[in-house]
Parts: sequence; C-alpha cells; structure tokens
Amino acid sequence: MEIISGIERRRRWPDEAKLGILAEADQPGVRIGDVARRHDIHPGQIRLWRQRFSGFTAPATFLPVELVKEVNLGQAPATRPALPIVEILLKNGRGLKVPADLERRMLASLIACVEAA
Repeated sequence: MEIISGIERRRRWPDEAKLGILAEADQPGVRIGDVARRHDIHPGQIRLWRQRFSGFTAPATFLPVELVKEVNLGQAPATRPALPIVEILLKNGRGLKVPADLERRMLASLIACVEAA
C-alpha cells in the first residue's frame, strides 16, 4: 500500500525513459495497457508521448548497397508517346496539370480535392 501525504506532484520523466517505454510499447504483440501498468502510468500518457515524439526518428541505419552496371541488350527502351497536358487554374488560385485524356469523373474528383485543400 502506498500512502501519499500532502499534495501529489507530477512525475518528471527524462526523454530517455520516455523513449524506452515507447520502444517497449511498440514491440509486436505488446499491449499499451500492459506496458503502462508495468511503469505505473496511464495508457493515455504513452499515446501523448507518441504524439510528442512522432517527429523524432531513431538514428539512421544504413543498408548495404551494391552498384551494378546497367546492361543494354540492344533493345530500345520502351517509350510512351507524350500525352498532351492540360493546365487548369482554379478559383482559389491553385493550379492542376492533368493528362488530356483523363476521365471526367476522375477530373471532377481531383478538382474538388484541390479546391477543398
């Protein structure tokens, strides 16, 4: 049993501890509630930390890359004939460039999306 006397204060978690808890919660098959219980925090706190650190990325890891010469076996690359492009200027000042053969439904949907943005 824990007895708290006086005013309960907020706990301060260092970023390293937060990231460690987030890494633990991100493991496959792990439930946030279980991790929160182990660390005596509310599951919503883990979700808030996720939002806060969403811009944080782990140190970059590099994968091995092998450069290979491109081999042309005498075949000409398949080239498509250039389709005419239509540029549409909308009321909100934005523009849209689309192929001239675009279906009307798709064009209407694209225009609605660009106007709403």
